[in-house]
Amino acid sequence: MFSSSEYNDTTLQKHQSITKERLRNFIHTGRWDSVNIHSALWEDEISSETSIKLQVYSPPDLARPRFEDAIKNEFAPASVGQKFGPSWSTHWFKVCVYIPDSFIGRKVYFQFDPDCEALVYNEDGTTIQGLTGGSNARRVEHLLTDKASKDQVFNFYIETSCNGLFGVGDGLIGPPNPNRNFELKKASIGVKRQEAWNFLYDMTTIVDMAHHIGADTPRGIGALYTANQMANLFDPERPDDSIKQARKLAAEFLSVKPGEGVHQITAIGNCHIDTAWLWPYDETKRKVARSFTSQIRLMEKYPEFKFAASQAQQFDWLKSTHNDLFNKIRKYVKSGQFIPIGGTWVEMDCNIPNGESLSRQFILGQRFFQEHFGVTSKLFWLPDTFGYAAQIPQIVKQAGGEYFFTQKLSWNNINKFPNTTFNWHGLDGSSILAHMAPANTYTGNAQVNEIVSSVKNHKDLSSHNSSMYLYGYGDGGGGPNEEMIESIRRMSNTDGLPKIEHRDPTEFYHSVKKSARSLPSWHGELYFELHRGTYTSQSNNKKANRKSEFLLRSVELLSIMAMASNNFSSEFSYPQSELDRLWKLVCLNQFHDVIPGSSINEVYRDSDKMYDDIISSSYDMIRNALLNLIVRDPKMCEFDQAKTTLTRKSSQENKDFVLEFTSTSDNLTLIGFSEGSGPRAEDKEWEYVAGNEKVVVINECSWERSGVVIANGLSKASVHCGQLLKPRATLFKNSSSDVACAEELPLVLVDTIPGMGLLILSSDSIQNIDNFKSKSSVRREGDNFILENAYTKATFNKIGQLVSLVDHTSGREFIHEGQTGNNFVMYQDVPLFWDAWDVEIYYLEKPNPVLDITVEIFDNGPLVSSILIKAKISELSTLQQWVSLKATSSVVEFETEVEWRESHKMLKVEFSWAIKSDKASYETQYGYISRPNHKNTSWDIAKFEVCGHKFADLSEYGAGVTLLNDSKYGFSCIGNLMAMSLLRAPKSPDEVCDMGFHSFRYGVYAHNSSFPDHNVVRKGYEFNNDLVGVVLENEITTKVDPSRKDRLEIENLFTLENADSVILDTVKFAEPQLESKVNWEIIKAEEGNTQKIARNFVVLRMYESLGGSTTIHFNTKLNIKAVYRSDMLENIKYEYEFNDQLSCYPIKCNAFEVITIMLELA
Repeated sequence: MFSSSEYNDTTLQKHQSITKERLRNFIHTGRWDSVNIHSALWEDEISSETSIKLQVYSPPDLARPRFEDAIKNEFAPASVGQKFGPSWSTHWFKVCVYIPDSFIGRKVYFQFDPDCEALVYNEDGTTIQGLTGGSNARRVEHLLTDKASKDQVFNFYIETSCNGLFGVGDGLIGPPNPNRNFELKKASIGVKRQEAWNFLYDMTTIVDMAHHIGADTPRGIGALYTANQMANLFDPERPDDSIKQARKLAAEFLSVKPGEGVHQITAIGNCHIDTAWLWPYDETKRKVARSFTSQIRLMEKYPEFKFAASQAQQFDWLKSTHNDLFNKIRKYVKSGQFIPIGGTWVEMDCNIPNGESLSRQFILGQRFFQEHFGVTSKLFWLPDTFGYAAQIPQIVKQAGGEYFFTQKLSWNNINKFPNTTFNWHGLDGSSILAHMAPANTYTGNAQVNEIVSSVKNHKDLSSHNSSMYLYGYGDGGGGPNEEMIESIRRMSNTDGLPKIEHRDPTEFYHSVKKSARSLPSWHGELYFELHRGTYTSQSNNKKANRKSEFLLRSVELLSIMAMASNNFSSEFSYPQSELDRLWKLVCLNQFHDVIPGSSINEVYRDSDKMYDDIISSSYDMIRNALLNLIVRDPKMCEFDQAKTTLTRKSSQENKDFVLEFTSTSDNLTLIGFSEGSGPRAEDKEWEYVAGNEKVVVINECSWERSGVVIANGLSKASVHCGQLLKPRATLFKNSSSDVACAEELPLVLVDTIPGMGLLILSSDSIQNIDNFKSKSSVRREGDNFILENAYTKATFNKIGQLVSLVDHTSGREFIHEGQTGNNFVMYQDVPLFWDAWDVEIYYLEKPNPVLDITVEIFDNGPLVSSILIKAKISELSTLQQWVSLKATSSVVEFETEVEWRESHKMLKVEFSWAIKSDKASYETQYGYISRPNHKNTSWDIAKFEVCGHKFADLSEYGAGVTLLNDSKYGFSCIGNLMAMSLLRAPKSPDEVCDMGFHSFRYGVYAHNSSFPDHNVVRKGYEFNNDLVGVVLENEITTKVDPSRKDRLEIENLFTLENADSVILDTVKFAEPQLESKVNWEIIKAEEGNTQKIARNFVVLRMYESLGGSTTIHFNTKLNIKAVYRSDMLENIKYEYEFNDQLSCYPIKCNAFEVITIMLELA
């Protein structure tokens, strides 16, 4: 006869799948809970009203009141089964728990499942436990006491938020349902049978080992056998004794140690809270508090547990909303359990932000970590963004970092990224040590399959035998729970699995750096083969970002110029705190689900308000800087916030001259005197003479420029007025357009404005168009329309297509014979799943050209000529476009408006160039990157849509064409066909994404030179940074050098010679220096003892843009003590010596190098 054990052995060998399924049912909750281990997890549980009293306060209007405000209100009775809503509403529960006699002396938990997210507060307002109800990432237990006493009563509050971990949409990324309700499913107290929980943790690990380490290995079979025996021993009718016996088997099995040379895993808890995504910013603030509170509780229980968190913005929010929790975190930072990492303000997108924005992410983030935690992060932590720009290694190195972590490239849908741990080399050659978690997740569940994958998926085991593993509920926050940490305890040192150790992630990198054999290298960008639609989605948000970046650049530069004009006296103060505030808003909105366009509509309503704040506040600071820069006595003027005007004070009661500030294009700030608000005739001192104004032109680029300037407010009778632009009727009826204007606009021709300087044109210094070598004209020849000046001739057919583009200098044709440019093409845009994120390769298979188009002549020179193109895109959408050519420029400009009402469509504009090349070049942060325009390999094919900034260029030897833009980022180039993506129409997670009015500009620049060419880079800057015109009544006293009445004193503050390829990108005042370290002894103090000390330095950031080395000959007109080289955090590295022979400071600049220099003022 067979014994039972022999029978079981036979069954296991022949029917492993049946046994595995049996064991799954045993450990998982479901229909068998009454007989499996879940029947024994709780010794006692009570939910009666005699033990639990619930009351609720529901704030009106979706308000989110703070604790101290909420508890002042009236609370009404509440009960289990009651529903609360709608979506995004808040409900505060007052809870009173009375300990029954049967619970005396026992460890008591409160269970609360509101089917949504919640946070438990003590009566004093301190947070004690984050909760997540429902079925996803469930966390519903709150420990009341380790040992209950007789008649003990617990009073506390619970703030519930009517949203799940992933918002309130359907199908993960569906648009939010505004009317969801959430049911209070449970409110009880209970006593755990702790050994049953330990049994469950043991059993889960062993069952998972049976599933994932191999049914044909001794250890895998042993795991299956052990788990089956444990299930057989368990008796739900006598749980305590049977569990004790079963756990002995588990201990025996798990105690077998791994051999030498086993893979080493560094485990890090994290919760990756998206700063906004399927929920708005305000909800993120509460997610942070919930998640971090839960992690602090785990640290109290598990001393080995380590948790890493990035994003200084989230800590800053926490400091404002829950300072008690923030100070607890600081204590655990000291102990090494809570690890602030990343060094950036948020986990930003790395495609759309410009170079200075990426630098500011680190400046703001690292400074916050230094000030509040006493650390500088060595690890750039960015597990979830949609591609990594080629200059990231250099920026990281210059911001105090050495290491990089991600895992997102594991999502590639065409090619598998070939490395796990490697040296990543940037454009300039800077190298950082990079690691991509081979478990291919940043939100692991601490399960055996993920640990096994850390070895199986590791692509560089020959170089080193270790990896990092991130675990904890994420995206919507939450982080690790007890089950995960218990699971790691069991997996950490048992045969069949790698060794696992909780460590600071930087320790992993240190060990790799120290012990790894030759590591592979990757050069250039880490292109993400997915989510290519994020270069285009939420067009207006991207436009506001670009505008904000350039406006803040203007504020900083003009403020320095204004300070210099006042000899850095107290007459004008640099707006440091306001700039800091606005840069934080810009960096916040560059979070990797906001600026890419992949968040819900509520997020963009918030970001719109922030951009309005950034733009209006920037204009205010620009006004103030210009006033102090231009006017001799700025105290004689005052600013009227309500009217957004600056007014010249008069000796009379009335305020005479109004200095008006308007904007007629995205980056053009115009100032003028209103003719209708002049002085009284009897005030002879201020007699207004129409047509006798001064025009001040400001050039914010670092090189000389000439051009045509719009001078709004200039009298039509002015000697400066060379042409009046015709009024343009906008498609948008509800607001103004930045490419259209209802009034005539005066144009002024300006020649040779110094770099980063000003030029004042008085009546005796006018540039007469009649004497200028180039004039702009337009004419019609048959069905064609021709725009022409001395440099360029552009011919359009009757449906607005560019049929010829000729450079007059060489006579070369740049449009491919028989083909055209400026072709508007609609594509069906239906991705596989990620709607707002993806355009898929097959979208190119269904083009639909827009052909219902009319053309007419509009402006006819001599400074600007233009044609007007009107297109019916579909029955729902229309487009109009002014195509213009200035007398001074070879750039053909396309100023465009679109009324967009599509669904799952994509609009592109395409050009067929007469250029032969196997690559196209695109501007990226602090440089450019070349990408193939063919399909030789799957890696080439995958780049069917790529990211670029201000320009994309296709060049052959001796000639090329550049496509410029003011707010677009998505490009494609196959052969000679270059396209720019204009608009998309996804429906998830924002069902109205991009619906409505859009305006944008793009331009075409044909050049008789190969790229790289510094003129191309400069054209990109000029296209986004128009010359600024300031109009002053002739009698206003300006800061004019008496010996040169046509120029202001402030001109060419900085001289860069031998530097054609060098861009002076940023001029700012130095960040305050942080003195002394965080004092852990007075940790409860909000700021510790860190002090901010102002430094008397002007900071310049420049970069080599084309990939070649040079030695810059630098000079400045500022009165300085010394010139220093610093890193991006403004830590001085060394001093530059003045060269008497060259009469300059020689500054060596390598290919694509970003250089920060600090000028110490005398």
